[in-house]
Amino acid sequence: MYFPDEMETVYFAKWILSEAGDILENGAVTVSENRIVFVGPRGKARRSPDDRIVNLGDSLILPGFINMHTHLEEGVVRGIQKSGEETFAAWSAKKQSRVRQATSESICTSIHLGIRELLAQGITTVLDSSKTGLSGPILEEQSIRAWVINELSPEDPAQEQDIVRKAISHSKEKSKKTGSGIGPYAIYSLSPESQYEIINHRGKDALWATHMAESAEELQAFSEKKGDLLFQITRKRPWLFGDTSMGSMNYAINSGLIPEHAICFHCNYVNGSELDYLASKNASVVLCHSYMREMGHKSFPLDAALNREVRICLGTESVTSPGFMGLFDELFSLKLSYPHISPAEMIKWVTINAAEALNMGDSLGTLSKGKLADLIAVRFAHDPNAELLEELMTEEPEVVLVVVDGEEVVVNY
Repeated sequence: MYFPDEMETVYFAKWILSEAGDILENGAVTVSENRIVFVGPRGKARRSPDDRIVNLGDSLILPGFINMHTHLEEGVVRGIQKSGEETFAAWSAKKQSRVRQATSESICTSIHLGIRELLAQGITTVLDSSKTGLSGPILEEQSIRAWVINELSPEDPAQEQDIVRKAISHSKEKSKKTGSGIGPYAIYSLSPESQYEIINHRGKDALWATHMAESAEELQAFSEKKGDLLFQITRKRPWLFGDTSMGSMNYAINSGLIPEHAICFHCNYVNGSELDYLASKNASVVLCHSYMREMGHKSFPLDAALNREVRICLGTESVTSPGFMGLFDELFSLKLSYPHISPAEMIKWVTINAAEALNMGDSLGTLSKGKLADLIAVRFAHDPNAELLEELMTEEPEVVLVVVDGEEVVVNY
């Protein structure tokens, strides 16, 4: 949909989530090109005869949600569930084997479908982790804001050095639209020497991310030197990580393998001192709560992390498991598990915190004048005597509008 440059779009709604986290009643958000130029009471919104007016009625306007962890390419094996008899390592190996066996065409089709699902769920920005490299070019052409992590886990150790150097070179290339990142799939996926090379020589704007302390099998492999994951790690090369009796997170910290402003997925098996370290490094921990429960992992120590002011973000892993990529579902699951945490705090995990993790806090995460026009509007059953954001967590909100970079990409109002 095209509008002349001088035309502004003014969105009226019953409720608007303000920059401060309060609810503004009977407000307006004005968008000019790809920027927000006004947020405030309806009566103070300037309008001209040329402006486009959109009255969203009994809706809540929010900043666009940011999904901080997906594997879009895994949509090609949608429906592969972990059985009770399978170890996590065996299930992961099976899943990756089937992705490798899939054709590029089928993987690309599944990526396109995944992007549509994300947008339909009110997700305007996604951080995708990719081993195949297929999601980047597709996301570049789609109406969704995106960063792609080049997730390194070479099948052939003999090719590791070449793969790492090519990935570092790629991380320094500029894209017109899609941001980039780099990192090992997990601390055990690359030699320490390769990981140091990535940390020290990646592009200055490239994010660094990895899966960290995800499973009990990872803890067992590092601390006890046994188990199915250890077998998977050492099938093609020897153990490279020395004496690691305190686990993978402790090893990564003591070895200097977690850079400043790191993004760490999962971190289920960590302790208080390790959380202190992550906070000191300005790191972000990305929780995939529903996925964690389905895999049978230990719960991340969320309350301890919040007490230490660790930056928390949310992701959804992939449609392989738990089978959806909607952050409203994640928020609902978390609210059931942690009813004492305020909904305003949880919403920060998919807006403000995620924007800061992407180094985009000055452009995304809140409905603020001058920020990029990424916003959504939702409707849900509302009891006037209830707290609005509490209802948002527990109802099934209908996404009626999704705007990315000033463009309406989902319209159902």
